[in-house]
Amino acid sequence: MRNCPNCNSSEHTLYLTEGDFKIVKCSNCSLVYLLNIPDESEIYEEYYKIEFSKEDYSKDSKFPHLAEIYTINDQRLYYLRKLKLKGAILDIGCGTGLFLKTARDYGYNTQGIDVSHNALAFARESFGLTVSNDKIEDLITKNKKYDFVTLWHVLEHFANPKDELGKIKKLLNPGGVLLIEVPNLNSLKFKLAKSKWKGGNHPLYHRTFFTAKSLKETLRLAGFAKAKRLKISYELPGKSILYNKSKDVFNVFAMDAFLDFAAVNL
Repeated sequence: MRNCPNCNSSEHTLYLTEGDFKIVKCSNCSLVYLLNIPDESEIYEEYYKIEFSKEDYSKDSKFPHLAEIYTINDQRLYYLRKLKLKGAILDIGCGTGLFLKTARDYGYNTQGIDVSHNALAFARESFGLTVSNDKIEDLITKNKKYDFVTLWHVLEHFANPKDELGKIKKLLNPGGVLLIEVPNLNSLKFKLAKSKWKGGNHPLYHRTFFTAKSLKETLRLAGFAKAKRLKISYELPGKSILYNKSKDVFNVFAMDAFLDFAAVNL
């Protein structure tokens, strides 16, 4: 059992349960977080099930989920390139390196870190990427600096996201940009599915559950005074025009399945 990772209050109300996991809402600042964190020593080696080869990662992949990831990463790079066409990117929680592979193809200098040795080995051997199991603190000690730091569905895995964001800020060059994507607790999908939506409520792996308001506040507390929500609605392969356009509408009201934020290091 623990206090709120944002304000340290011990006062909370039960939000929902899944098995033995208790997800609570802070009575002081309204952050929703996992109260009882499980042992993390082995879970991330099982998190990545690598059942594909490097050739399978393409927009025309025979694996629909890889074609979707490829399309998503390409659209992420569209937004990133609008900010800066060149520069150094650190992808935290890089996994098998799929985003970094796409970013390198666009000419960026890429580096990634992750806790999964299996995923890192795949990224190195398949794509020749520069990846390691360094911690954020290790990179700070090495005085590493980046123009972009990306956290694609990673921040929700941190037990103390505010503290980790404060560390990440030290890795950004002046004017550098942090890009974040997390599941949206306030999405229509979550409201309808509740605990059945494993992508958003997965307490074996997820520690914090964000709304647009709570994520912006977490960034502010971490020292990112200039943060804004990006209204990214991915055009997904195999989906109808109606499906893709409905995501645009949900995004206007911050009710799409994902939340995207950009924060500048002033």
